[in-house]
Amino acid sequence: MPKAALLEKPQHVRLIDRDPLIPAGGEVVIQVQTAGICGTDLALFSGDYPVPLPLVLGHEFTGSVRKLGDGVESTWLGKRVTAEINNTCVALGQTELCVACRKGLPSHCQKRNVTGIIEHDGAFAEEICVPAGALHELPENLDPVTASLTEPLAAALQTFVMTPMQTGGTVVVLGPGRLGILIVFVAALRGLKVVAISRSESKRKRALEFGASHAFTPEEAESQVQQWTEGLGADLVVEATGNPDSIDLAMSLIRPRGTLSVKTTCGLPAHGLDMTRLVVDEICLQGSRCGPFEPALKLLEGHAQKLKTLITSTPRLAHVQKALESAYHESKVVFEMDC
Repeated sequence: MPKAALLEKPQHVRLIDRDPLIPAGGEVVIQVQTAGICGTDLALFSGDYPVPLPLVLGHEFTGSVRKLGDGVESTWLGKRVTAEINNTCVALGQTELCVACRKGLPSHCQKRNVTGIIEHDGAFAEEICVPAGALHELPENLDPVTASLTEPLAAALQTFVMTPMQTGGTVVVLGPGRLGILIVFVAALRGLKVVAISRSESKRKRALEFGASHAFTPEEAESQVQQWTEGLGADLVVEATGNPDSIDLAMSLIRPRGTLSVKTTCGLPAHGLDMTRLVVDEICLQGSRCGPFEPALKLLEGHAQKLKTLITSTPRLAHVQKALESAYHESKVVFEMDC
């Protein structure tokens, strides 16, 4: 029987045997090969991001299609894939769409559930069931461990889908960790001037290796960014620390009519947002999350060797509890299944 890691209560995951999954119409069953741990998984694991439990976590994954539901094209069978996390009217191929899907906002589908996060078991398991419309085939030369970075890299790209920037613009990334380092990488590839802010010396060093022009501690950030931008402030500040209270530091680094892009999904409220400064300086506050998979896969294919260095360990699912606890202190943990 296939195994799955079930989060029964905060901080406690149990490996269970469960019946083989059976796809409904429009769905496929995937034999999971790899599954990455991200900051959202850790927020769910800790209980800071409360969702209905029990739940199988995991939404950054790869695998092979093993079963097809009614209406799914037979060509998907056996393909190596990854999948988007929002399970929507569009992804399921439904004829009657909700208002959000009709308006071209499927990632905000009013009927959606979210793989490994909200009311849909995820990929910390040997099998997962997802809509066929969420699938993306992996390039032949992309290994499954590196390909597990597709979803977070897509989220990094979405930062600049929501806030397009001209070459030479200034970007400050607060928290160059699991997601933040990918934002640094994407910003540098786009010809932007990138400043990374972290308390961690190793993360600051890594940010420079991934394209940042400068890297400072939070204590140095305001004076250094002011100096570097001739007193104006950054065009874009990306908050990716996992700590909502860093919003105050982020606000101190933005120029008038700049944009604060918020990426943290820790489940906790932010305190100290200066509404007066937001209004007076006409600052744009922009959230962003899920992004485009096909451009992410192309980036991974072209930069696989470099991006794979971000992955620090590849435990087996049998060690799921220990792996989740370890992931708080590691760069990137990716499960490899025994298959």
